[in-house]
Amino acid sequence: MSCNNMTEQWVPRGHHGSMRPIKCGNTTIHGDRAICDSCRNDKRKMAEIERQEANSRADNAWAHSAGWGDF
Repeated sequence: MSCNNMTEQWVPRGHHGSMRPIKCGNTTIHGDRAICDSCRNDKRKMAEIERQEANSRADNAWAHSAGWGDF
């Protein structure tokens, strides 16, 4: 679940770096989900995002217990 808003992420490069735009809902360079301020302040959207993340963690835990990798 995401919107069409853009947010920014600091991307390091050597001793410097830059702010780069990233679409809300996409994966950041750290593997987290980028969430814009509008979605972060919406309790319904955050509950849906947390539900999706919990389902993903449960799927991956099951896959690991079966000897597989992440889905």
